[in-house]
Formats: sequence, structure tokens, C-alpha cells
Amino acid sequence: MKRNSILTGLKEAKELNLRNNFDYIDAYSDYVKRTDNKTWSRGQKRFLDILYAKKRRSNKTQLQFH
Repeated sequence: MKRNSILTGLKEAKELNLRNNFDYIDAYSDYVKRTDNKTWSRGQKRFLDILYAKKRRSNKTQLQFH
């Protein structure tokens, strides 16, 4: 019985996660549709700059410990 309830909980969590992912996709696609290209591109550039800056910092930190 206990195993069945664990599996049921996992299945419900998986379905909730899937619904949340679809909600995010819908919200993001609405944002992209109503945002001009210049604004969207600027946001993408900022996001990627932050992402790659973190990667560079973490690579430098790893090099110091080797």
C-alpha cells in the first residue's frame, strides 16, 4: 500500500510539473509576441552575458584549485 501512495504522489508531482512547464511556455510565448525585437534581443543579450560571465568565473575558480 505504501509503495502505491508514493507512486501516486510522484505521478501527481510529474503532472503538476508538466502543467507548470506548459504555463511557462504559454506566458513566454505571449511575452515574445507582444515585445518588439529590439527589446527582446536586448534582454537575451543581458541574460547570455550573465550566464557566460558566471561560467567564466566558475572556470577561473576551478583552475585555482587544481
